[in-house]
Amino acid sequence: MFVAMKISYNGSMFFGFQSQSQKHTISNTLKKAFESVGIFSPFVGSGRTDKGVHATAQVISLDIPAFHSHLEQLKNLLNTKLYPHIKIKQIWEVSKNFNARFSAKRRGYCYVLSKHYSPFYSVFSYHHKIKNEALLQEAMAYLVGRHNFQAFSKKGGAGSKYCWREIYRVKLIQSRDFYILSFLGNSFLRSQIRLMVGFLLEIDKGKLTLGDLKRQLEAEEIFKIPAPPGGLFLSSVVY
Repeated sequence: MFVAMKISYNGSMFFGFQSQSQKHTISNTLKKAFESVGIFSPFVGSGRTDKGVHATAQVISLDIPAFHSHLEQLKNLLNTKLYPHIKIKQIWEVSKNFNARFSAKRRGYCYVLSKHYSPFYSVFSYHHKIKNEALLQEAMAYLVGRHNFQAFSKKGGAGSKYCWREIYRVKLIQSRDFYILSFLGNSFLRSQIRLMVGFLLEIDKGKLTLGDLKRQLEAEEIFKIPAPPGGLFLSSVVY
């Protein structure tokens, strides 16, 4: 039976999603739990989150043995093995043609800023009190559309034809002690969200300008320090 699973995890406990030899990663932990219940097929994730990055809606796809036909029971069994840092939220049957990565049409990420410093917030947010909300909103609007985001990728590579991405929506949401920067796009480059957030916060601090942002969107590297990983969540995958 071919299935998809929606997964959430506390990324601060792991060296990212992707499997790495001798590293405590999400994939390695999932693989160990799957094998303990007789699931040995490889799985594909909708996206690779870096070390320290969280997820509320990561999706994987894989083939499971027929004896695991009761998916709710399988979910509960796996969650007892994955507790406390990973949780499988849902398992459902999909077509054999479904691929968690390549079938995805849109992906959403959220970056959480805490208005107040707290050691209890620091694992899941970055402390930054926004000074100029109107300016930040204007800067975020620059990111919407189809751009070559080579200067907002970890590897860079000026002129790379592989760095074109489309962002459909960027929103700033306030929720009590937090600001949430929400991004929805077709896909994102490695560290792209954190690099964009880092740039936006420098604009809010008055250290960079909207003109600087425009130039970086035209592939001129102005500022390339990513925001810390703890505030970033993979929040949705649309198929």
